[in-house]
Amino acid sequence: NNNINTEDLAMYDTLKFILLEEDLDNKVCFIEEVSCRLTDVKYYNNRVVGRIKNMQVDIRGTTLIVEGSLTKWFLGNNYERFLLLWEIRAAIRRLGSALGVPIEKAKVSRMDIAFNFRVNNLPWLYLTKLLYSDGYHRSNIKKDTLYFDRYDCQLLFYDKIQELCSSKNKEEVATVREIFEGINVLRYEFRFKKVTSIFNGVVRGEQLYNQSFCLLALDKWYHCYMDINKGYDDDFQFFRLDSKKAFELSCVAYCSARLDIYNILEEAFVRRDIDSKNKYDIKDVLRKADELMKDVSNSTSLIDELTKKIDNAYVMLKRRYNVSPARMELLNRLYNNVS
Repeated sequence: NNNINTEDLAMYDTLKFILLEEDLDNKVCFIEEVSCRLTDVKYYNNRVVGRIKNMQVDIRGTTLIVEGSLTKWFLGNNYERFLLLWEIRAAIRRLGSALGVPIEKAKVSRMDIAFNFRVNNLPWLYLTKLLYSDGYHRSNIKKDTLYFDRYDCQLLFYDKIQELCSSKNKEEVATVREIFEGINVLRYEFRFKKVTSIFNGVVRGEQLYNQSFCLLALDKWYHCYMDINKGYDDDFQFFRLDSKKAFELSCVAYCSARLDIYNILEEAFVRRDIDSKNKYDIKDVLRKADELMKDVSNSTSLIDELTKKIDNAYVMLKRRYNVSPARMELLNRLYNNVS
């Protein structure tokens, strides 16, 4: 599908659910009743590990742990588009049906929300402009991946296409290359590592499709980006490097912006250090340099480009997730009738 919009929120990417048999009044034995639904199953002493589609499932005695991308579970990938409120509910219910347990009752111990941005330049260029955020440790082990880390949460920025192309699935890589040919995609993920701590209480699966909770998580995602101290493009960002002539003219423009070249030129002519032809030729160079740099002066800085995209996404998503109770009830009824 070449019409995929690369600027849509996955909203919930990786989630980690923990469900105890006692949460279900011990009516289900996970090792006996869930393990038979899994693939790639490995048995250990009082422990079973397996998968159900993209979700990793770990049964440890009377504890069930399910971890993976909810969006990928529901859509088959985590870059095509974001999930609407009723789809989040549908995804969690379907996951529960596949496992034979009510995942909406499970505790959420990790939660990632993420957005893909189509950007004009290579993603790593934007990462150099995200400088620091109070209380977070900044690190970028690789040029194209940047972390802001804290004990309870983490902000992550990286080249989404490069990440997708690192897959061992050759067919998936070929599809990605076709879809994103000539496109730069930067992904911003916010990882809630200590969900209970951040939201001041246990979060259950059923809260993930609650309107107020979605908006609260979205606010955290947005404001933590806005709190980052950002660097803006320096003078050298605007030097033209696409040709020798353009570089020479951009150097002239750089000097002209800092020195009164026209006045210096006029003084040199009055002192007869240069003749009228020299003066005309130099003025012509200055004029060409000014014309060349008009496009640059009107261009948007890297960080302004990214911030505007995050602003637009935030406004759009608040509107999408601000669903009236009556409409949400209608969507839930429609889902219940088809599931």
